[in-house]
Amino acid sequence: MMDKLRFLRLLSAGLCVVLLLASPLAGLSLVHKVRKGDSLWSIARQYKTSIRAIKRINKLRTNNVYPGQVLRLTPRIAKYNAPNGPYYWQKPNASRQRHRNYSERARTSPGLDYRRAQILLRAFDNEILANASQKRRKPLKGWRIVLDPGHGGIDPGAIVSNMAGKKQRVYVVEDEYVYDIALRMYKELRLLGAEVTLTVISPNHLIRDNLPAKTTFVHEKNEVYNDERYNRRNSEKVRPRSANLSQRVRVANRFVKGARKGRSLFVSLHADNTPGRPMGPLVIYHRRRGRIDSRSRSFARVMRSALHQPSLPAQDRGRNLAVLRNNLAHAEILVEVHNVHHENEAYRIRYHKNRQHHAKKIVKGILAYARKKR
Repeated sequence: MMDKLRFLRLLSAGLCVVLLLASPLAGLSLVHKVRKGDSLWSIARQYKTSIRAIKRINKLRTNNVYPGQVLRLTPRIAKYNAPNGPYYWQKPNASRQRHRNYSERARTSPGLDYRRAQILLRAFDNEILANASQKRRKPLKGWRIVLDPGHGGIDPGAIVSNMAGKKQRVYVVEDEYVYDIALRMYKELRLLGAEVTLTVISPNHLIRDNLPAKTTFVHEKNEVYNDERYNRRNSEKVRPRSANLSQRVRVANRFVKGARKGRSLFVSLHADNTPGRPMGPLVIYHRRRGRIDSRSRSFARVMRSALHQPSLPAQDRGRNLAVLRNNLAHAEILVEVHNVHHENEAYRIRYHKNRQHHAKKIVKGILAYARKKR
């Protein structure tokens, strides 16, 4: 039987494949939908496997196939259900973040984690598009949008304590939560017709609904940059961290380079831990040495309006940040979705319904800016 390692090699070779999310407990699998003129021999050759392996996986008794038939080409990838999951390939050892300094090191190399993360993202994308209504309007068609989940890998960002119920202390890990918001935005933006990429990707999870919210996400150090060549080095130093922030811009610039003029955006997502800042979202535009990037500021102000609530006013501010410098996107901003220094803000981000709400509001801001550009 073709093993998972060969599955990963197929994907890294850049083959055009179909990835589907199967039933809730079945996990993922690489599949091929038979077209007119296909044979088991041609399919096996295309995917660098054998007729025998395809027949065994699909329990076929003959070599006959027919158009429309869906053949699995790999064993299913395990899916682990959990109160703060689901997880794929493997799940954390802890059921929630145990304390402020708790973390779990990556168990595999950056290269393997990259290939696993690509599988999950392609499967996720395929599921989104497969279930999308053909009649749905696509106002963002032709736009390329980069989502940059803050921190990740070796750098967790802020880890703050919070209370759940009576005297039960829990811990919120910034990078795990903003990644979840990024994936929710990814789904909404793809449904609106945009091409979307992530600068940082995870090898073991997609959208997670933590029920109850006290089952906080664990600080796992297994995220990688969305760049195959960069992850070939067998070193933990290539994982996201403060020393290689410029890699986020390189990933983004490669993606937006082919976009139509004026139709590319960059949104970095964070949840800051700043004692002197009030509660509510903060949108940061690019300002360097007193010079303001006018397009970045315009995008920030549209986004501030989209995120504003009377009870939680949104702010905007200009700063010289590494992810906004040398960025080729038409307009680039950084969004601090919450200030988790405040207990109420850390409490809000723990709930998946609130994360979905914020994802939709940020997408609303992107839509408003896109309409303004017409």
